[in-house]
Order: sequence, then C-alpha cells, then structure tokens
Amino acid sequence: MNNELIEALRSILKEELIPINKRFDIIERDFNDLKTGQEKFQRDLNGVKTGLNELKIGQEKLQKNLIESLGAYTEKIAEHVDHKTEALNKRVFAVETEIQRLTRQ
Repeated sequence: MNNELIEALRSILKEELIPINKRFDIIERDFNDLKTGQEKFQRDLNGVKTGLNELKIGQEKLQKNLIESLGAYTEKIAEHVDHKTEALNKRVFAVETEIQRLTRQ
C-alpha cells in the first residue's frame, strides 16, 4: 500500500504542479519579453543620445556660421555705405567748388 500511496501522492503533486509550472512559464516568457524590450529601449536611447550630440554639434556650427556670415555681411554693407558716402562727398565738393566759382564771377 505504501507504493500506491506514494503513486497517489505523486499523481496529486503532478496535477497540482502543472498549473504552477504553466504560470512560471508565462512569467518567464513575460520576463524575457520585458528584458528584450528593455534592451531595445536602451539601444534606442543610446541612438537618441548620439543624435542629440550630433544635433548639438550641428547647432553650434550653425551658430558659428551665422555669426561669421552676419559679420561678413555687415562688413560688406559698411564698405558699400563708405563707397557711396565717398562718391557723394566728391559730388558735393564738386557742387561747392562750382558754387564758389560762380559766386566769384
């Protein structure tokens, strides 16, 4: 009878452990899915960090180029104004000279 009792206990334990094993299998799959998702998230986050660093570098270059371009453009405007002023001064001088000549006559 001991063998029968042992077999009955084994059978009962087996029946009771099957649902627990199934639950553990589900938990293990969910854990593995979670782990895989976390690893993918980490890779994506690293990609975002890399992209952000590249964006910062690009923004710094853009700001530097913008400042340089504005400086060059401002310098060209100043040169243009200087040339126009010089030309205007020559014309005014010529008019003043002509007026003085006419007033002496």
